[in-house]
Amino acid sequence: MTHFSAAFDIIEERGCPFYNVDDRMVLSDKAVFLPVGRPSCLILVRAVTELLFQLLPAATVDFAEYRETVFTCGGCTGLIKFKLGNISEGLGDDDGEPVITGRIDAILPAELLQVFHMHQKTGKLLLDMESGTARVTFREGAVIAARFEELDNQEAIYAMLSERKGYFRFLPGLPESMMKSREIGDFMMILMEGLRRLDEGD
Repeated sequence: MTHFSAAFDIIEERGCPFYNVDDRMVLSDKAVFLPVGRPSCLILVRAVTELLFQLLPAATVDFAEYRETVFTCGGCTGLIKFKLGNISEGLGDDDGEPVITGRIDAILPAELLQVFHMHQKTGKLLLDMESGTARVTFREGAVIAARFEELDNQEAIYAMLSERKGYFRFLPGLPESMMKSREIGDFMMILMEGLRRLDEGD
């Protein structure tokens, strides 16, 4: 089989227990790569794998006839819709390898967030912590989205500041569709409020 690779971006989600809008999956001729830090849903793996032979003949022309096609996975209680994305979007300088990885006990979440804010980074910070997984999306240092288990945006940031153990990785770059997203709020105000709540909790 010819080397094959296709990226899919989730564009709609209704009650899916595992995945969110803007999560990315990559299908190759050998494997399915699901969003980092998320469970492997066998229903989704099957749905994406079934697309391999459908898309394979169109790979040489960059899947032109399928670019506007909306694919669905609804084999459980939830539903997600996804479209083909550009395989290069959201990947790092090293074939998609994270630029920065580390342990949270070496650099706490508050310090970590400040690093990416101060250096005006664009990309997704993914955290696997004792209380669950989190994702913070940066655009030139501004936070445009955050998710920690069932919490979104500011509340997600506040909650993750108390975490002390786990691992993180930063994936540079964002899909063009996210580059115009609004900030969730002033970064320093969100951080200071989170630290205030953390102090009061202690």
